[in-house]
Amino acid sequence: MVITDYIMLLHKRASIKPGSTGREIAYKLMSTGLPGLPVVNESDEVIGVVTAFDLLGNIREGVDLSEIAAEKIMSKEPKTADMKTSAEELIEIMLENNFTMIPVVKDRKLVGIIDRTSLLNAYVEPVLHRYFGEHK
Repeated sequence: MVITDYIMLLHKRASIKPGSTGREIAYKLMSTGLPGLPVVNESDEVIGVVTAFDLLGNIREGVDLSEIAAEKIMSKEPKTADMKTSAEELIEIMLENNFTMIPVVKDRKLVGIIDRTSLLNAYVEPVLHRYFGEHK
């Protein structure tokens, strides 16, 4: 299975800028339900990723989320996928690296996000449609 609009969440607006505060990031994570967000530069190129774990780690250390920027806590040089990356390869990358999401890029620019829930959904949902279709 290759990445399609069916699997990929088109969350360009869910990306964050390097100067976004931890508090802003937390609000975006909560509003989108995503486990992490890509950090993009002025050209929409992915330069990092911030996850809920990054925020929680900083909270544990006593950091005020209003006082820390994405560029200070992001994972730099994140792994990305492109539109031709197979679902099987995405699963492998996620499992090997304990990733919760992977940014999808085209020509180095962010076009969407694959998170583990949307990937799992791509495998489960067709079965659910058949199941519920049979039991009307």
